[in-house]
Amino acid sequence: MVLMKGDMWDVFNEVDYFLITTNPIVNKQGLAVMGRGIAKQAANRFPDIRKRFGDLLLLDENDMWNIGHIAKYGNTDVWYFMVKRHWADDADPRIIKASALSLAALAVAMPRKSFALNFPGIGNGNLNREDVLPLLKCLPDNVSVWEYE
Repeated sequence: MVLMKGDMWDVFNEVDYFLITTNPIVNKQGLAVMGRGIAKQAANRFPDIRKRFGDLLLLDENDMWNIGHIAKYGNTDVWYFMVKRHWADDADPRIIKASALSLAALAVAMPRKSFALNFPGIGNGNLNREDVLPLLKCLPDNVSVWEYE
């Protein structure tokens, strides 16, 4: 993993995979709840993403995936990276660890691809950076983890 400072959106068109931290909740209209942090930024940039993500989540309401593909915008694939079970919860270190392990397996299998992930759990997830960082140590160097300065 490579730690980066700045706005991850600056590299959106330069990476193959752009992962946003999120939760698996869908509202009554079938839209993914993406109301804070980078998930909200993605929803503002891509008006159809909440419906597309909601449709994916509704395919199997009893299964919570760790990471997965939502949509492709331009040359970049947007994926989700689960950090919590419900949007109102704090981020769960166990979910972050499971998501990180899934991302690590994908990134190792595709060493020529680049991945960008916002630092999970430390914004609206209310976790301490020092507690989350060890959970990300499994990520290879083709994954950049972004944190605002």
